[in-house]
Amino acid sequence: MFTDNLSLKLKIEEIKKKLSHQNKNIELVFSYLDELIEKKENQKPRIKIGYKKD
Repeated sequence: MFTDNLSLKLKIEEIKKKLSHQNKNIELVFSYLDELIEKKENQKPRIKIGYKKD
């Protein structure tokens, strides 16, 4: 019974570590998305090239 509890605790700790790493990765993704949105907002409007349809 003791070994079952110990192995269960170890598995729980592994899961906690994985989840904490995933949270950090998700935060990083959102920070990159925020940077991309800011860059897009700060860009000058593009000049359209090509033929104009009347």
